[in-house]
Amino acid sequence: MSGTAMAEVPNTFLYFAYGSNLLKKRIHINNPSAEFLGIGKLEGHQLDFMGYSNRWGGCSATIVPTQGEHIWGAIWRLDNKDMPALDNQEGVGVKWYFPRTVPIILPDGTNVHCRTYQQTKNPPPRRPGENIPQDRLPSITYMDVIVKGAIECQMPDEYIELLKNIPNNGNKANEEMLDLLKENSLNTHRIEAVEYSPTVKEFV
Repeated sequence: MSGTAMAEVPNTFLYFAYGSNLLKKRIHINNPSAEFLGIGKLEGHQLDFMGYSNRWGGCSATIVPTQGEHIWGAIWRLDNKDMPALDNQEGVGVKWYFPRTVPIILPDGTNVHCRTYQQTKNPPPRRPGENIPQDRLPSITYMDVIVKGAIECQMPDEYIELLKNIPNNGNKANEEMLDLLKENSLNTHRIEAVEYSPTVKEFV
């Protein structure tokens, strides 16, 4: 996909997804206007996990500024009217994530600027070869969605292998999330943001 395809379209914005919203049926639960444009790379950042989600049964993805690292993701075009729903899904109102505008490098070498989200409480950068701590691991379901999304988006093979090698905590998502991920649930349900508290955490 070239930079021309990413040209500005009135009343829309570009969104860089690197977690569960890599998967088309996941992003369409809350954002039906999302149109997949292609893949891109965020330089100077590392994929990590932080903040336990009761819905997912493990920690959710974040981007950690880290020199010499990069993250591949999907670029979606969404209607401006869907931005509040996307913010809501990411827990912006409860300060789980905050939006950022970041430069994304396309496979043809051109750059586009996209909206993405970073957790408000990020872990420190991991050193080369350092494993993700057990208490920050994602669930089986969450990583399955991310890996399937990466394959669906046709990301580079080496990045897909990197994702496949991320360990999980052995948990599955709760029944609500599993039902929402089923094909026949996509048009009848939306995942709504919930109030955040330090002891009861929900990632949306």
